[in-house]
Amino acid sequence: MQKDILVIGGGPAGMITALTAKSVYPDRSVAVVKEIGDGVIPCAIPYMVHTLADPRSNLMATAPLDKADIQTIVDKAMALDATGKWVELASGERIAYDRLVLATGMMPALPPIPGIETPGVFAIEKSLSAMGRLRERCRGAKRIVILGGGFIGAEFADEIARAKTAEVHIIEMMPKLLYFAFDDEFCDQIESELRTAGVHLHLGRRALAINGKEQVRSVTLDNGDELSADLVIVGVGGKPNIALAEKAGLRITSGGAIWVDAYMRTNADNIFAVGDCALKRDFFTRKEVPVWLASTATAEARIAGTNIYGIRVLRQIQGTIAAFSTKIGQTAFASAGLTSRICGIEGFRWVAGSAVAPDHHPGTLPGAAPMNVKLVFADRAGALLGGQMSGGPSVGELINAVAIGIQKQLNVRELDMLQIATHPLLTSAPTVHPLIAAGHSALGILRGRANRP
Repeated sequence: MQKDILVIGGGPAGMITALTAKSVYPDRSVAVVKEIGDGVIPCAIPYMVHTLADPRSNLMATAPLDKADIQTIVDKAMALDATGKWVELASGERIAYDRLVLATGMMPALPPIPGIETPGVFAIEKSLSAMGRLRERCRGAKRIVILGGGFIGAEFADEIARAKTAEVHIIEMMPKLLYFAFDDEFCDQIESELRTAGVHLHLGRRALAINGKEQVRSVTLDNGDELSADLVIVGVGGKPNIALAEKAGLRITSGGAIWVDAYMRTNADNIFAVGDCALKRDFFTRKEVPVWLASTATAEARIAGTNIYGIRVLRQIQGTIAAFSTKIGQTAFASAGLTSRICGIEGFRWVAGSAVAPDHHPGTLPGAAPMNVKLVFADRAGALLGGQMSGGPSVGELINAVAIGIQKQLNVRELDMLQIATHPLLTSAPTVHPLIAAGHSALGILRGRANRP
């Protein structure tokens, strides 16, 4: 088989690369090879336990590919010859290509804990069948231990705790949940939401062993405590799936990702890499960072798909700003760019401004909730470095304004003069809007420093 454009991987990055390439180059033949035939939408995986009545509603449909005349092949890519320009599948079929895109995603990380292979220990997999098995175990379990207090762990704990059918514990080695994603005040709020839901938090602790033979029975912590468990969920993240690229001799970074340039090109001619398998650079420091988000992956996919036959658009990936949102309990949380904590670690001089206001006006309107916004700016220069917020559902979109501001290098003075749309039922009041008020607070700090003798 011969294809002009061959994409290996059927997740968000692979699908968007194929769709973008087909729209820009409609006369080119495009095929997507996906190993998982019943792949699911990754971001909604935690909500397949209880929130989604039918887990099949989270299937990642191939209808958009079919409609665009893109061939889908369910098989596993086993070998890549970058010189001969072909990929061999597990079925034995060989596909020749003109352009190749690796979108092989990531693999679940299993910590080297004794007993990690014990029946009843589940990693997070991106297939309907695997999630169906975990769903059934979650619904029948009485004591569930979750390893890892990042997004996966916190969202799974929140989802399971809502059903009030199981005792839920999170083991997190850092002193706070989502420690590198938020500053303390937001971490504390997330922890409060989970504790209110009945989740038991073991912070600053490590799992030393998972106990049991035919079935998991307990988890031993590094302080000697032993937590009873009939189900353990491993939510410590993952690692880039680079096996195909590595065997083919492509350049791999020290962090274990496929090296790419600003246009998602690897070091091999006519081979691109996008999504979780590809190198991620921080927007500010350009360091390699373990940030794996669908929003970043699809941005990379559009760049690769557009420029796959030559640079048509001078839109480089400047680096990830790690923009994301989540909902824990009844509160939405979101972040983009640098936190105060990361500024301190990386040596950035910074100031922060915060503001709280109802997300409707007046705040006595039904459904109104307090919105807390914190913005971080570069000291003296005033460039927007990052933002965090919590509140009602509108937080999920307001963080995108912060993300745009970071990418367009908005400064605190421009933010202070920002013109915004408001409505009593939809937004905070224009007189106290927390996005502008937080910026104004930071500007006051900067002016005070400038005026000091």
